[in-house]
Amino acid sequence: MLACAACCGSAYAAESALVEWDWHFRESLTAICGWEAILAESGIPGDTEPLLFPLPEDGSSITWPNPFPAPLLPPEDRAPSVTLRLVGGDMAVESPHAEPRIAPLSEPVEVYHHPGGGGSDRWYHPYVRRFDALTHVLGQPAPFSLEMPPTLDWQRGANELALTLRNVTDRNVDMECSLRCLRPDGREVTATGSARLAPGDVQGLTLPLSLDEPGGSVCLLDLECEGARFSLPLLAHVEDVEAVLAGIERILTDMPDREGARALARLQAQASEWRHDGNRPWRELFHQASALRDRLLLSRLDFDELLFIKRAPFDSEQPFMDAHHLINRPGGAIYRLSPPSPRSVPKVLVDSLGEGIYRDLRLDWEARKLLFAFGNGSDIWDGSQSYHIYEVPIAGGAPEQLTFGPKNDCEPFYLPDGRIGFTSDRPEHFVMCGGDRHAPLLFSMAADGSDIQQLSHNVFNDFNPSMLGDGRILYSRWEYNERSVTSLHNPFTMNPDGSMVAPYYGNATIRPNVVMFPREVPGSGKVMALFTAHHGQTHGAVGLIDGRVDVDGPEPITLLTPGVPITGEKHEDSQVGWYSDPWPLSETTYLCSYTPTVVPWLANSWALYVGDRHGNLALICRDLSISCFEPVPVITTPRPHLRPSPALAAQGNADVVLMDVYEGLEGVPRGEARYLRVVEDVPRVSVPNGGVIVTSGTPTYTIKRMLGIVPIEPDGSARISAPSNRNVYFEVLDENQVEIQRMRSVLCLRPNELRTCVGCHEPRNTAPPNQLPIAAHSPANAPQPPPWGDQAISFLREVQPLLNDHCAACHTHDRWSNTVLLTDDLTDQFTVAYEELLPYVAVANAMGWDTPEDVYPQPPYTYGSGASALVKLIEKGHHGVSLAEDERLALINWVDANAVYYDRYDPGPYPDRRIFAGPEGRTLGEIYDRRCAECHGPDDASLQWRTLNRRDPALSRMLQAPLSRDAGGWGRCGDEVFATVADPDYVNALAALTALWERLAKEPRADLLSIRGTPAESQWVVAPEPPERQADEGNVDGTVPLGDLDWISASAGWTAAGDNVPRVDRDVEGRPLRCGQRLHRRGIGTHAPSEIRYDLEGRYARLLAEVAAAESGGSVVFEVYGDGRLLWSSGVMRGLGAPASVEVPVAGVRTLTLVVSDAGDGYIADMANWGSPRLVPE
Repeated sequence: MLACAACCGSAYAAESALVEWDWHFRESLTAICGWEAILAESGIPGDTEPLLFPLPEDGSSITWPNPFPAPLLPPEDRAPSVTLRLVGGDMAVESPHAEPRIAPLSEPVEVYHHPGGGGSDRWYHPYVRRFDALTHVLGQPAPFSLEMPPTLDWQRGANELALTLRNVTDRNVDMECSLRCLRPDGREVTATGSARLAPGDVQGLTLPLSLDEPGGSVCLLDLECEGARFSLPLLAHVEDVEAVLAGIERILTDMPDREGARALARLQAQASEWRHDGNRPWRELFHQASALRDRLLLSRLDFDELLFIKRAPFDSEQPFMDAHHLINRPGGAIYRLSPPSPRSVPKVLVDSLGEGIYRDLRLDWEARKLLFAFGNGSDIWDGSQSYHIYEVPIAGGAPEQLTFGPKNDCEPFYLPDGRIGFTSDRPEHFVMCGGDRHAPLLFSMAADGSDIQQLSHNVFNDFNPSMLGDGRILYSRWEYNERSVTSLHNPFTMNPDGSMVAPYYGNATIRPNVVMFPREVPGSGKVMALFTAHHGQTHGAVGLIDGRVDVDGPEPITLLTPGVPITGEKHEDSQVGWYSDPWPLSETTYLCSYTPTVVPWLANSWALYVGDRHGNLALICRDLSISCFEPVPVITTPRPHLRPSPALAAQGNADVVLMDVYEGLEGVPRGEARYLRVVEDVPRVSVPNGGVIVTSGTPTYTIKRMLGIVPIEPDGSARISAPSNRNVYFEVLDENQVEIQRMRSVLCLRPNELRTCVGCHEPRNTAPPNQLPIAAHSPANAPQPPPWGDQAISFLREVQPLLNDHCAACHTHDRWSNTVLLTDDLTDQFTVAYEELLPYVAVANAMGWDTPEDVYPQPPYTYGSGASALVKLIEKGHHGVSLAEDERLALINWVDANAVYYDRYDPGPYPDRRIFAGPEGRTLGEIYDRRCAECHGPDDASLQWRTLNRRDPALSRMLQAPLSRDAGGWGRCGDEVFATVADPDYVNALAALTALWERLAKEPRADLLSIRGTPAESQWVVAPEPPERQADEGNVDGTVPLGDLDWISASAGWTAAGDNVPRVDRDVEGRPLRCGQRLHRRGIGTHAPSEIRYDLEGRYARLLAEVAAAESGGSVVFEVYGDGRLLWSSGVMRGLGAPASVEVPVAGVRTLTLVVSDAGDGYIADMANWGSPRLVPE
């Protein structure tokens, strides 16, 4: 219990200087909030009129006054440090923290950076603080020298600023001085003075300043002399004692303490009775209140010893990298602190392993042994820097190395059966998204490091494991199978043998993006964790997850760190610092590492604290030279329940029983679902470079293996013999094997594991039907593979042959007649047919960042063949095309594989799969610019020219389309381009395409390897004779191009020219009009929001057009109005997606209005094209 004298007496004045500085370091956050608010309103510093700093004309040095209050500066920065002087036309800067610099007077120079300041953009997260500009000096010659205290320590009450002015010239100098103080409430207080200085004179001047209210203030010392104005910013802060006292009240609410309550009452009375002329400084009240808060929080620590690590913060791009290896700065050691108090001196437990990083502390159940990882992780795998796992007695002794080899082993933890779990990149399994980084998965080993077994087989990665009291492993798992790549790094559970993998929380939740360090709260059914961002380091908010409330959404979360944002893809700005490494002591109290800065990667700003649910913190340990992380109390822990292990096999399949597929399939009538398709998401293994490997033209990272189908029983049940140790998911199909719904997650099963699931997309906490399903009485069905087998699907091998047989005869030359081109000519990364069909296949998006449709379950028939316009067209009947059953299945399987293109990850000799990236492509580009760009527009990356006929380069579209018919070409261009094959550009283009063709013969691209030795390789396609070229718009059958009429009014939301006027026959960037892949010579280019009005005088019968959202990432809605009445609406159209045809009756309409609006998500990237709009006369 706390004694009254200890709470209120002078004993608190003896707190260590380090603790006192830590109080003020944290208080700087309150000051900064005030400064930022004032600077935002006041316009200081000025952008058009910068603040000028006076440099004595005689070249004498002047000490730069640090604008920050002395208590809010690190101890090493409080002494005079920076001197400035005029050297010719430049400014010389000298500082003990940097090399001397010479800068031109026109260039602002940063002479100091406060640790609470902002930081440059890193991993998409710029942290901006306006006050950083106040430490940038723009020097200007001045006829005087100024001396003032190098740091200021203004406190609440009366203060003054003492100046010493010296005339450095041989003339009289008159000066006007003012000290303006801007307050958080908008008030401004000014003190003024003046001085007349004869040559060489020195004169003192004192300006008064009164600080009345808590919070930050911004002061500006203005010195006017000889028509010039010099300004020195100065910052002030009065400690927010009331906030500290309010925090203590909350502490006592959670844990009453009689003596603490009495001490609080005394401090509250002193604060309310405080007077300017009293004998008790306001800062002393702040120190006493802070000490009382700390003592109350530290009294909650019911253990005698704490282990922790000193090191720099991790600095990787994404949390899983921090959780395992990569950009980590070496240095530090493992320490013990007894008792856990800032007065105790840390003692080294382990620092004998050389240069590297100590990390991942984990005690055994009896608190006698400690596991940890040491190394300096690298993907190079040379063995010299890999992480390995060690064990050391707590009582002291040499650590024993348990794992060896070139791979990285991290995050060890004790299992209840005596084995040790850990994460490792031993599977040589790479992250799909981003850099060339191996991803960790879960393993276990015997206590001596032998008998290593792989537990998890996630195609993405698993990290941050710990144990639940019921014997399950709790860990974080990242997955993005056809769902948002950024939003789903959430807790999962598994048995210690790797079986029964299941989501714990958040597998359909956008925020938080990442749940790290999940640990069970002692004596509670809740889990404490860190909530952070996808692109960011291991810092964020701390909170509780109660899985009994729900398994998704915000309701299960209780935030324990008020003010720290629960972030999405990108870290938002925190005004109250960042947390990491939470270790739960109870539902309301935790240990943590914390930094009172907005920039999280400072090497020495993190320290150890005990915190509560109200955001109160008390320092446990800080080192001014290096950060402190991973607090672990030395206490015994009940050994978790030893879960009975099912009879798992070393090999073989697993058994999955689906109780009722219709649970969760809203709107799908019983009897509709007939099959389950089993699909494998194939991991990227042993492909060591390339960053994101292109697998598809759709937003998909993985290649797919269609393992086959199993029947669904009449009651909706199914039983599947599923492959083990692989990532599989299911698609629900109708009787024609057309997709109804897909899983968009993955299931990893162990050999001989038996699993059940209730339904399809039903809430995971839904009770199963109260009856035994039909499938439970039957043996498991092995998936029946498609006709071509269960190899990874390849578009060029499985789908392109049927397009060659059935479609290419019509879809070779002319988009105006046939909309799409379906040849197998090679494009830069794919084939012509593949790229042309993508707008018609209805795919899920794995590359979206925090978009709800890419996270939350979607209704049936949202994706795949059941929603595909292509499949619907074929089913409806298309000009007599009749596919054989094998061909039809190939098409719908490809669509349901999210329209993946490649069947392998290795890009071979073509980075990013691009075949036109070399000299051949550059040659073709130069020819295009000379001969094609005038009509097709500059930098046209469409399929108009960048293609290669893989059988005969001379038949490539860039050569055939512009070549005259007389010379054997197609003659497709309006103006003759190549009259003969002797045209120099034709000759050079043919040479370039031939060189590329020959290279591909020697070094095939991966898709060509996929068809090697198959019928697709030798399939010969004879292009039909090109039809006569048709006019593509206007005056066809008497139609009138809308662009030939004068509009009444027209507006566009944006144009490149800045005039907000739509463009006729061009888009708003001045390029040719394009709708999908089709180029329009006539039309209107605009940008949402747009409205264009015409007077038709009732003379026309129909409006015809093609419309498209013309910019990547945009979304628009086209509408047609007649005399104010809506005649037609496109619905939402996505950027660069499939165009829509317009055929609208306008008989009798006098005023025609064309409208383009956004789709409810703002007007960014909302270019929109009306292609070939024309009117049919009455």
